Amino acid sequence: MDKEAELVFGTSLDSQHTMNVQDPRDDLTLAQATAVMQTVITQNIFATKTGELVSIGEARIHTSETTPLV
Repeated sequence: MDKEAELVFGTSLDSQHTMNVQDPRDDLTLAQATAVMQTVITQNIFATKTGELVSIGEARIHTSETTPLV
């Protein structure tokens, strides 16, 4: 099963930007994800086409399973 953390930010151009992090720890908490997101915002680490990251939208875990058809 594939798993990724999806970190959704609000941007300076009134849009949203989602960052996907592959294989997050099983014990990842909302507080930890929020702390990382706040650091990304405060340090202005990433440039995006939808503007600067300025707010925390949501953090979520997305899982998917692939079953090959033989």
